[in-house]
Amino acid sequence: MDTRVPLFLYFTVYNHPDVQAHTEKLIHQVDKANRDREHDEMGEAYAETGKDRGLAIKLGIVDCVKEPGLTKQFAVDPHLFPIVYFVRKRLSVDKLYGIVPESQIKEAVDAFIEYAVKESKNEKEGLDTLNRMKRHDNDDENSMTLLQVAHKHLQKAEIPKSQKLFQKAYEVALREKELVDKKYGVKNKKMTVELWKKLKLEGAYNSAPQALCGLGMCHLALNQLEGAAKYAKQLREEYPFAVRDMKDVSAAVVRIEILTLSEFDMDKDNYTKLLKYDELVKDPAVFYRTHLKLAVCHYTEGRVRSAIAECLRLVRAERKLLPVLKDEGIVPKDLVLSPSPCTPARVILLKLFEAAGEANDDVREGRRLYQLYT
Repeated sequence: MDTRVPLFLYFTVYNHPDVQAHTEKLIHQVDKANRDREHDEMGEAYAETGKDRGLAIKLGIVDCVKEPGLTKQFAVDPHLFPIVYFVRKRLSVDKLYGIVPESQIKEAVDAFIEYAVKESKNEKEGLDTLNRMKRHDNDDENSMTLLQVAHKHLQKAEIPKSQKLFQKAYEVALREKELVDKKYGVKNKKMTVELWKKLKLEGAYNSAPQALCGLGMCHLALNQLEGAAKYAKQLREEYPFAVRDMKDVSAAVVRIEILTLSEFDMDKDNYTKLLKYDELVKDPAVFYRTHLKLAVCHYTEGRVRSAIAECLRLVRAERKLLPVLKDEGIVPKDLVLSPSPCTPARVILLKLFEAAGEANDDVREGRRLYQLYT
């Protein structure tokens, strides 16, 4: 911890899938924060001259099973896993408990960096450095707090309660967003990468897309694909950069889109049934539709590699199946196969690449094979 760069000291365990998924999101947001600020002269901002020069934030991960001494030193309560300590110059200035939405992780990362930059500047100017970060975790009307409670209700399948809270969080976020838009004159400007860099530091531009995702997922839970698709479309149109930058948002949007595109029935379709049904299929068009659903099923159950492989099999077979696909109306009559997303299998495949991320090894291999097949 001997560094001037702000540190997230993260206490976790590796034997719980939900905690592990939360860890991956935290790593993603820390890595992204450093990439976004690699040209912002963070070394100068923090007066850091050592090996950490250039970093905006560091992440230290503590396995509580293997590091009981450090866990005891920080008085970590195992019932509150996972826990992030916000550490600056050996001083813990704040904490974040439990599994929270990715938008809240992102807000915490951005806020801590902003706080550390201000404190470093204050030190250079001889001002008080004991100001605490502004947090609103105890504010019942805070959009982030509402989102956290809404997610818990969604996990318990308490859909009406979850919908109500997601809607309330969205309305609160929109009110906050109006103030942000006035601050930056958003209505009179075209959304650009530069403008988004400023907006994404504002909580409203994190919580609003997260709330829309939650509303979409509530519709999915009720097997209302049409309603869910409207929210996915709204996210693509109104928050394209959030879909690109936030894994939670991207995963939710892609899940809704591929379920809709494959006409997946949440009540009837499942992995075992689709495999069994596949053995009885002789019609090429039905075969194609079944394997689309199978790919989607793999993805929704966390088997990204299998989902990509299933789509690639369909892409390979499309040249032979094309006449039947045209006759059945699955693709347009005048379609000419190309590397572009011109068939359902190709659209779903590219969306899987988007959701998994370019750093994923299965995506890299999938893209290589896709180029060979097209």
